[in-house]
Amino acid sequence: MNVLVGTSGWQYYHWIEKFYPKDLKSKDFLKFYSKYFKTVEINTTFYHFTRKETFLKWRGEVSNKNFIFAIKLHRFFTHLKKLNLKKEDQKILEDFLKNLSVLEDNLGPLLIQLPPSFKNEEKLKNFIKLFKKISKSVFKKYPQIAVEIRNKNLLNPKIYKFFKKEGIAFVISDSPKWPTDIIKTTNFVYVRFHGKPQIFSSKYSEEELKDYAQKIKKLKPKILYAYFNNDALGHAISNAFEFKKILGKY
Repeated sequence: MNVLVGTSGWQYYHWIEKFYPKDLKSKDFLKFYSKYFKTVEINTTFYHFTRKETFLKWRGEVSNKNFIFAIKLHRFFTHLKKLNLKKEDQKILEDFLKNLSVLEDNLGPLLIQLPPSFKNEEKLKNFIKLFKKISKSVFKKYPQIAVEIRNKNLLNPKIYKFFKKEGIAFVISDSPKWPTDIIKTTNFVYVRFHGKPQIFSSKYSEEELKDYAQKIKKLKPKILYAYFNNDALGHAISNAFEFKKILGKY
């Protein structure tokens, strides 16, 4: 199992003196981060349409040439349009993918985060097929795709079967706000640790992380992507280091 553990973002000033040296300039955060982690999940692409030049800049800043960026799809498609894309929206999606395609071999999974209110199976299936079709026209190498479900109605065997058929990863999403399952639907597993009992804030105990490590090991994925999103108090960094250490023992 190829283990890739990181955090959801790196541009956090409250990590100074907890992770980043006191005198480190913000422009050097990513370079420093990439010395200790092999991957990062980009959340800013969920809120902002990121320019091609920015992706190229990030790619040039990492210390490790094999560093992996997991990119979250913009909320325009998932939360505003609710996966109902008209022709002009499809063009926006194509441009979004073209911009991030410059990451080339440094591009990891494309994360599709669904709203908690979303529960329409057919719309999800149709969107996945459309997303794959547009992706195929953009990328030389077909990208990995992971979907985070936040509604219990979509946690069902029919969806899992569809994901397996389409080669889509089900995101194991640990949170106090919505349920999840511990399953594998493709050859890689994608896990998001949002923090609990306090979402985005709470620190995971060693016992909780060991329990997750054991469950993931049983899934036998070829690749594991695991990201800590409990960064409000800076716990994401310490938990990521600890989880890497635990997984290193398996």
